[in-house]
Amino acid sequence: MDSSSEPPDDPAGSLDSATTSAPTAAVRYRLCPRCARAVPTTSGERYCANDGTRLLDACPQCHAPITSPYARYCVRCGTDLKHPS
Repeated sequence: MDSSSEPPDDPAGSLDSATTSAPTAAVRYRLCPRCARAVPTTSGERYCANDGTRLLDACPQCHAPITSPYARYCVRCGTDLKHPS
């Protein structure tokens, strides 16, 4: 029997480079405080395409980055991101 057709003994050897690479930095988002539309900061958008409102880069209260596209409240201080004061 040809041993080249058998799976490798080392399971880590069969993983592709995408699963073995070092973790990347968290994705950051910009959030529209009016309609809650979120876009990755890498998009370059500064204003909401839905309503023209300036997108939030971070919490207006404590300046924590927005790391979830579903964020409605700051994870650090609890500020309402959809209706910042």
